[in-house]
Amino acid sequence: MSEDLRLWGIALAAGLLPLVVVQACYVISVQGGHIPGCVPYLSGCTSISAAGRHGTAYFLFKGGMIPAAVLMAAYWVLCRRWLLSLGANDSSAVRAMVALGVISAAFLVLYTVYLGSKGDFYNLMRRYGVNVHLSFGVLAQILLTRELLRLPGTLRSTVPRWIIRNKLVTVGLLLALGLASIPVGNFVPDKDRAENVIEWLFAALMAGYYLLTACAWRATDFRATLRATPD
Repeated sequence: MSEDLRLWGIALAAGLLPLVVVQACYVISVQGGHIPGCVPYLSGCTSISAAGRHGTAYFLFKGGMIPAAVLMAAYWVLCRRWLLSLGANDSSAVRAMVALGVISAAFLVLYTVYLGSKGDFYNLMRRYGVNVHLSFGVLAQILLTRELLRLPGTLRSTVPRWIIRNKLVTVGLLLALGLASIPVGNFVPDKDRAENVIEWLFAALMAGYYLLTACAWRATDFRATLRATPD
């Protein structure tokens, strides 16, 4: 006995869950008077960390982001299977993509666990966690996009062109934001606000990439077959 399970919902949840959790934490923290109200994607009045550090938002952030990290890890493992199902080779780049993605998810857990803790060591762990999560996650996304582009034309055509095109735009914007953070951190007078804007946009774009993959998995009918062995 077997049953096919469509997997695009995992990619959808991996993108939507952190996005919804962060927005909800921001609203709760503003209503609680812990952070100022603004459009953080434009003004950078507060950071994502600050949005999830106080009151009810503290528990929501931890309770939501750890499951999100588990979904992300599963997503990257499934990305390899998806590429192989499309005809890609099981190359070192594909395996590196999985490793980078899973490590990125693990460091999201590290960042989440230490968020709200006080002390130099906890600050170091939190900063280390978020930096590795974001940088390794983007590298994994770049490798996934690269592998899609390397597929022979007849195989690549199974993935809608608008998805691949938007994946390219997304990783391009992520790289641009990453490069922009270097001069911002060193030369911009009010660097905190500028860095916050970059952080919010960066997180939104990363989530958007997962959503594009969900569309691709749905379009290519990516499935897993569950088999039950009779007693």
